[in-house]
Amino acid sequence: MWNTERLVDDGQICLQLRPLTYMRKLRELWVGLQTIEAKWMPYRKDIPADTYILGSVLPSPSLLNSLLQLPEETALYWNKQWIAYRAAAPSTNHTNIHYLQDQPAYIQYPEDLLAANHQALHADIEPNNVDPARYTAHGTTIIHPHNCYIDPSAQLNGTILDASHGPIHIGANVNLQIGTCIQGPAAILEGSVTNLGTKIRPLTTIGPGCKVGGEISASLFFPYSNKAHEGFIGNSIIGSFCNLGALTTCSNVRNDLKNVLIYDYHTNELRDTKSGSFGILMGDFVSTGIHTKFNTGTVVGNHCNISGSQFLPKFVPSLTWGEYPQVKPYRKDRAAENAAAWIRAKKQEILENLPSIIEQIWKEEANARN
Repeated sequence: MWNTERLVDDGQICLQLRPLTYMRKLRELWVGLQTIEAKWMPYRKDIPADTYILGSVLPSPSLLNSLLQLPEETALYWNKQWIAYRAAAPSTNHTNIHYLQDQPAYIQYPEDLLAANHQALHADIEPNNVDPARYTAHGTTIIHPHNCYIDPSAQLNGTILDASHGPIHIGANVNLQIGTCIQGPAAILEGSVTNLGTKIRPLTTIGPGCKVGGEISASLFFPYSNKAHEGFIGNSIIGSFCNLGALTTCSNVRNDLKNVLIYDYHTNELRDTKSGSFGILMGDFVSTGIHTKFNTGTVVGNHCNISGSQFLPKFVPSLTWGEYPQVKPYRKDRAAENAAAWIRAKKQEILENLPSIIEQIWKEEANARN
């Protein structure tokens, strides 16, 4: 049987997806209702055991068919990017190459995650014959209930779900507090909570164990992050164990309506996203103070504790501490203590190698902090 550990990383793509890939492998990226690894799980019995697949590739009928027909010691490519190969051991040296006829869906850049999340919300959500009367007694209105999945353990009090333009998924043990409004397609995953008056706009996934409030649009929250208060986050990717202070807000569209440029860890330069909408790319273990403002296309590294009365710079390196412009490097021991505190608060297991991961991030971004 094929093992999902054979969803392997590609060095350049991992750099292009920094800071999200400091703490996770490509297969652990979230898209729609689950990780990429989880999306491959149903196909383990079908794929040959000696097959290695790029960890940021999403399964599709066309790709699965190509994998099943792939000869031994042969690689599948799309343009210059390897997508999969069959071999006795991991290898980057591919001599026998077949080229795919259909473009596969895979994540190269952060903005690809948002586009893939849009598609996955439609594909992943399976409505479960919601009975609106069950929720009406608690003051909840559901528009197009046939387009919704609501886990029986979820609590909905005085909320509005509008699935007229896309499906809505409400996971197990989710708590939607009074005044929450959700427009599909959208997903609130297991154990997450919305505060009073939360507005969830279309194309948004709130990962497991999050607590959110204010307005969130077209964004992807990785597990165990908080944005509990007022403020706007749009077209953004927020890593795990982040905590956004009250009124933390981002811009997601330039005033001149030109394409958004973001910092690329691979080139150490700004890169055109080819999109007119992009807010924040935020790594893991980031905390912001109240009234923190982010400009369009801001990239924030891992393990930061930051605030500022003016717009923060477009790139905030990992392990940055303080109020802009008076910031300094975040002490590594303090960063590890803070990360452990947030992991405990979310009732998760602390990684034994957390200090060494922080040390590696410190070394990789040493020049960026100078």
